[in-house]
Amino acid sequence: SSLRHSNPQVAFARFPHPLGLSDTMRCTAAVVFTVAASAMEKNPIRRVVSLMQNMQKKIEAEAERDDALFAKFQCYCDKNSALTSESIKTGKAKIEQLESDIPEEQAQRTQTITELQQHKDDRAGANQAIEDGTSQRKKENKAFEEEAADIKANTAAIDQAVQAISKGMTGFLQTAQAKTVLAVLDKVDVMEDDKAAVKAFFQSGSSADLPASGEIVGILKTMSDEMNKRLDEITHNEQESLSNFNGLVAAKNKEIRAAQDAIEEKTERAGQLAVHITVLKNDLEETKSTLEEDEGYSAELAKNCETKAKEYDEIKKTRSEELLALADTIKVLNSDDALEMFKKTLPSGESLMQLETSTRATRHQALDRLHMVMKHHADPRLDLIALALSGKKQNFDKVMKLIDEMVQNLKVEQTDDDAKVAYCKKE
Repeated sequence: SSLRHSNPQVAFARFPHPLGLSDTMRCTAAVVFTVAASAMEKNPIRRVVSLMQNMQKKIEAEAERDDALFAKFQCYCDKNSALTSESIKTGKAKIEQLESDIPEEQAQRTQTITELQQHKDDRAGANQAIEDGTSQRKKENKAFEEEAADIKANTAAIDQAVQAISKGMTGFLQTAQAKTVLAVLDKVDVMEDDKAAVKAFFQSGSSADLPASGEIVGILKTMSDEMNKRLDEITHNEQESLSNFNGLVAAKNKEIRAAQDAIEEKTERAGQLAVHITVLKNDLEETKSTLEEDEGYSAELAKNCETKAKEYDEIKKTRSEELLALADTIKVLNSDDALEMFKKTLPSGESLMQLETSTRATRHQALDRLHMVMKHHADPRLDLIALALSGKKQNFDKVMKLIDEMVQNLKVEQTDDDAKVAYCKKE
């Protein structure tokens, strides 16, 4: 998620203290300077008040700047929170859909594989049917060829016997053809009396005392006709069986082609489903990982935004307190008592006691303001100034030197802080 490339710590890296810390020091320095100036100059209060009023304006300007920066940060929080929430919602919906699609795809693949196997079985069955039909056809054809050849041989022998008997060729009765005719008698469906007459005729060896040969010829012709009918019958059956076999082969070849087409289609479909299932599973894992990252980022974003909001509330509270402290200080310095005190700062015999008392009171006020600032900003340099003001014998030259050094150092720090804020805004 591109949202995670942003960081609320960068968007709102740090708010400088409302007074930039150096401004707080300047406020303290101004109060202390008031004490020092009361012993060194004639009525410098107007300059001090002007300085503190300028500081008020700067603090208010910094507050306006910080409010604008915090508003941008709050916008960042709201925008990224909404985007992250939408991303999480989309991720959860996608996971739910994927977890539904994957089992469905797996069921389709299982069904496809089952159908694929059925098509293979159908193809194998069709091939086996052709093989079995071919084997049966060979057996039937062999039986036909054998029976047809036997019938043809027998009818040929009978035809020869008929011709010989008709011509009175008694020598025919001792030939192999005559023996064939006798063998055929048991295979032909003729009356028993006719069979007996033919056998008697062929076994006598002569036709002198037997019934007229015309009767025998008639019986033999009847036998030939019966065998020819049988030949026609088996020939017809052979042709019909061959036609049925050819039809069977054509039908089974058609089934084989259809099964082969289905096998190729189902094989391709099963492969596509396997690939798609793998893609869906990978997508599911990636979506779960992204969702986990989004949820972690969302929690971190909410935590950081809440923390920064609380910190800025504290900053605004502190700024208000410091502005109030400045206003109170200006009010004190603008009071008639303060003005009267500074008018009396000129050394004279009768006003030395009053000057000392007024100076002590102003020093205590400066210490009070300094302690108020120290509650919010721990700085060893402030401790040194407070120590210098708390001594029984104040050397204001040393105090002013400490203040001057601190102000210079804090100016450098403020410059660095401003640079960092500018960098954060840029980022």
